[in-house]
Amino acid sequence: MTSAPKHLKSGSECPQLKENQLRLYGMRFCPYVQRAKLVLAAKNIPYEEINVNLVEKPEWYLEKNPPGQVPSLEWIDRDSKETRFIPESLIVCDYLDETNSQNRLHPTDPYLKTKQRVLIDRFSNVVSAFYKTFRGDAKQGIEDLNKNLAIYEEILQDTFFGGSKPAMVDYMIWPWFERFPLLSEVGFEFNADGKLPKLAAWIKSMEANENVQKIKVPTETVKRFMEGYKNGKPEYDIE
Repeated sequence: MTSAPKHLKSGSECPQLKENQLRLYGMRFCPYVQRAKLVLAAKNIPYEEINVNLVEKPEWYLEKNPPGQVPSLEWIDRDSKETRFIPESLIVCDYLDETNSQNRLHPTDPYLKTKQRVLIDRFSNVVSAFYKTFRGDAKQGIEDLNKNLAIYEEILQDTFFGGSKPAMVDYMIWPWFERFPLLSEVGFEFNADGKLPKLAAWIKSMEANENVQKIKVPTETVKRFMEGYKNGKPEYDIE
């Protein structure tokens, strides 16, 4: 496994953007960045990765994106030669899917696409419960997690939410499932009561997916980062 690019921080210079090269601004441990990386991998899109320190944000990155969030995409338009920039994980992923025809991840049927977007949007309830559990309100967080996961258990009718192979919805919700083992120390064990068998099978299928495996950061490394993050001292360039 190659080393991840170092995270650039305040006082650094922005690397020169090259023509005919797509750039992804990210942070190695960010689940929202993982969304974009999963789509890039699934569609076999080459890109340059620039990591950003989200505590000491580079001035040049804040000029490009005042909220300072990641992921974002940047490239030089082939025709106009203008530099173009897109922030926000879902917008980034939709753009990648719409502009690269190989291996479409969204359904072509507008109704099915809308139904899957609802699943993505409502997954914010799971995300909120995840961080509530992680940050210390374990009892309420675990209750909220199990309640919201039960909804996805009921909806899942195939190997993946997208059918026989992963679709956009699968990749958009996966990063938090991959992080569930981080919650074991505060008392959350996925499917502890055996009421989520379909989701448990889905997790195994996702773990076997080559795109998931390709961009996965080792769980122990993520755990070390999250411990620092929880204490207000994230260490971005740990190996």
